[in-house]
Amino acid sequence: MWNIIQTKSDAEPWWFLEGWEEDILQQWTFLSKEDTFNFFKQKIAEMVDLYPHVKVKRGTQIAFWDEEELLFCDSCDDDLQLYHGFLIFCDNKPYVSNSMTSADKMFFEQLIPEK
Repeated sequence: MWNIIQTKSDAEPWWFLEGWEEDILQQWTFLSKEDTFNFFKQKIAEMVDLYPHVKVKRGTQIAFWDEEELLFCDSCDDDLQLYHGFLIFCDNKPYVSNSMTSADKMFFEQLIPEK
């Protein structure tokens, strides 16, 4: 089973800090890799149009942000950057580049256009 997870947090999505599940905004489940990849590609294209900054880790863990979109942290009494994250899971584990085929790596490398 495949899952795409969308997060919204003051931490980039690849940190998986304790309680990170509370930052999940949406989650989609797919039976096939092809459907998962097509939907992920669509969501990433939408986010690229909305946010000026993007960073990719491990091939499928992507953070988007706008420097003006901040979140106030009561405990640290400071503004923190707000990140919009997307992740792919396969069988409840992050699907990352070291477990991908060459074709899958190429697919994900082409998702983010050069600016």
